[in-house]
Amino acid sequence: MATGTGIGIAPSVMINRIVYDKNVPQSGHLLEVARLRGEMMQAQADNAASPLPTTKPAEPPVNGAEVDLLV
Repeated sequence: MATGTGIGIAPSVMINRIVYDKNVPQSGHLLEVARLRGEMMQAQADNAASPLPTTKPAEPPVNGAEVDLLV
């Protein structure tokens, strides 16, 4: 029986953390989140429209240290 690592970060959480780490003023948080979300959605659409995948499938992180590197 194969089991996963159980480690997963939702895109919305990752985007919020990126905005927080950029030290965006509080009044601009929603705007920056919306901008990054739009970029992500556009990249996903471009990737889905290409005949061949432009990026290799993501492998789940093995441990907490790998998660920290991603964040």
